[in-house]
Amino acid sequence: MRNPLSKRIPRDLRKNLVKYMGMVIILVCTISIGSSFQSTLIGAEAYLDKIEDGNLQEDGFFETSEQISEEMSEHFLEEGVLVEKNFYATENEFADSSKIVIFDERTDIDIPTVFEGRLPASDDEIVLDHVFARAREISIGDTISLLDKAYVISGTVSFPDYSSLFMNNTDLVMNTTHFCVAMVNNNAFDEIPEKNLTYRYSYRFEDRELKKSQKVSKSEDMQKYLVANGNHIQSFIRKDQNQSISFLEMDIGKDGPFMTVFVYILIAMIAFVFAILTNNTIEHDSVIIGTLLASGYKKSEIIWHYLQPTLIIAVTGSVIGNILGYTVMIEPFLNIYYSTYSIGPIQISFDYATFVMTTVLPVVIMLGINYFMLAHKLALTPLNFLRRELKKGKQQKAVRLPNFNFLNRFRLRVIIQNRGSYCMLFLGIFLASFLLMFGIGLKPLMENYTDNIDKSLSYNYQYILKAPVETEVGEKIFMYEMDTWFPLGGKDIGVTCYGIDKDSKYFKDAYTMDGVSISSALAQKMKLDVGDTLLLKDANKDREYEFDITKIYSYDAALAMFVERGQLTELLDVEKDSYNCIVSEEKPDIDERYVAKRVTREDMLGAADQMMESFETVILFINVFSVVVYLVIMYVLTKVVIDKNALSISYMKVFGYEQKEIRKLYLTATTIVVLASLIICIPVEVALFKGVLVFLSSMIEGYVAFYLPGSVYIKIILIGIVSYMCINAIHVRGIKRIPMTEALKNRE
Repeated sequence: MRNPLSKRIPRDLRKNLVKYMGMVIILVCTISIGSSFQSTLIGAEAYLDKIEDGNLQEDGFFETSEQISEEMSEHFLEEGVLVEKNFYATENEFADSSKIVIFDERTDIDIPTVFEGRLPASDDEIVLDHVFARAREISIGDTISLLDKAYVISGTVSFPDYSSLFMNNTDLVMNTTHFCVAMVNNNAFDEIPEKNLTYRYSYRFEDRELKKSQKVSKSEDMQKYLVANGNHIQSFIRKDQNQSISFLEMDIGKDGPFMTVFVYILIAMIAFVFAILTNNTIEHDSVIIGTLLASGYKKSEIIWHYLQPTLIIAVTGSVIGNILGYTVMIEPFLNIYYSTYSIGPIQISFDYATFVMTTVLPVVIMLGINYFMLAHKLALTPLNFLRRELKKGKQQKAVRLPNFNFLNRFRLRVIIQNRGSYCMLFLGIFLASFLLMFGIGLKPLMENYTDNIDKSLSYNYQYILKAPVETEVGEKIFMYEMDTWFPLGGKDIGVTCYGIDKDSKYFKDAYTMDGVSISSALAQKMKLDVGDTLLLKDANKDREYEFDITKIYSYDAALAMFVERGQLTELLDVEKDSYNCIVSEEKPDIDERYVAKRVTREDMLGAADQMMESFETVILFINVFSVVVYLVIMYVLTKVVIDKNALSISYMKVFGYEQKEIRKLYLTATTIVVLASLIICIPVEVALFKGVLVFLSSMIEGYVAFYLPGSVYIKIILIGIVSYMCINAIHVRGIKRIPMTEALKNRE
């Protein structure tokens, strides 16, 4: 026999349709945004894992002035290293001085992935990198002229060795509009004059389980063998040194921590709102629950009855959210990666971990909170419910109010009587405001990060060298990369060691005779201070070093350690006067053949701007959703206050009070609480924001210091006020609909 209580569920859903719809909206947004972003991120990471073996990604390459002999290739193969020709020609004058490198057809190493169209079949066809083609609005079937020959675009691709489009490995910022990688078939490549060719050889280790130190050692042995056999090496770059490969591997997933925090905030908000709604439902239906208990209904039956609306909301929100998440919402996040990185089509698949985080966890929290609140309340007797005595303890006396005028005394009494609901409203405003602060505050935060880098840099040019060269300008530095364990992030992070001289012009405040000095960025990220010990690990040599910190140097451009140059070179077993870096205010005259990496002030600032651009879409989602959540939370929580005072409002109508007077008494009290909450919440939100920054810094390289301008706080308060005014207009209509018959019903 069907439980008669089930007939109440459709009526309850209709009666509280707006509140339940608000919760469905929050659930749908949380699940759709969370699942789509995480699925895209997982798909991109899976693509990177796949190309290493599936597309035979190289472990490095070298370029020579002449072709190497077959005997050398065979020698490398005997040593467990596959070396393949990867020759290319360069067109430097495409369109508005864009650079395009044209590779021969690849079959044995660095095999491209087709993004759209197909690989070149005829001699007059060519494929382009899809990021460049998209940026320059070049389509399949278009004709372009390269090296005095017309080619038809047969497709767009991504190359395993060019997942990030760096024109030069010395560049700090990608160039997706003026640099492109292309490929033609064997016959077309054979037609290119040999004078236009660069002899590049890509190599790949047959043993895929080699450690980093072993790969470095083997690569160095290869380089020595080539030189010993009379080859002039123009460049020799390992995979970990090649920005076109390593940049994406380091950069991918930096949005992940931001989105994870966003989802967790929403889950907390869902839990909080449902706790309020459940408690309000129990108070509103206390007489009904008491009657049901007195009539012989089991507690388990009543709990199940009140859980069903929550279950319906959870299932509805989950289904809609996942459908949108894996269909409509996927496209914007895919476009973030496709327009920035040269990766092949990302395969979106259902991920159980994502499903648990974005769907199972919120639903379990919703049902769990409802269950425990119902179970706790149902410990009371039926008589308690019938008398609406839902609070344990003695009845509190009325609070004596100050000698205010009647209106203010009444409003104060409304606030005191509804203090529980108003406390919940305060918490709701706090969560919604923090979400808004998170979205609005990220842009000025990153702009301040860029400004701090600009102020920290005392030089305009930094050249990392392959070999020492003499220059008329600049200062010699020895740089070396090591790692240190970061407990909060549970991983190693890179630390740049600067070997500087006593008379250093650009790092004069960093020099210390005893111990080492560390950058302010490293000190803040690692929570280090003068007197602490810094443990660094050298992955290339499998060594560990301990350093005593004697100074904190104000430097936000890098996680860095500064030590006397002679001490660092002695520690690393290199010549005392060695240097591999030049820093200068003026551009030094250095032959590009000796430059491993070139960094300018504009590059450093451009890299920070580039990171901001990658967050732009995510921030837009957060800001739009924050306002939606603000409206939903504000409506649901203020509606709870109105519902709890429906009987009192009905009495006032019976006593002849006008609508305007009732609004002044009840809605003005709520308005006071909302305005006070908006202002009081700010310092608490700032403290929480700082905590979130620590969490985010644990997942990304570098350190982002806290900064929020006053305009952010003003925007949050204004958005809160405007949101409340919209909600207030709805409540005005709601008060009009409260009937006077409510007060005339028979009540104890």
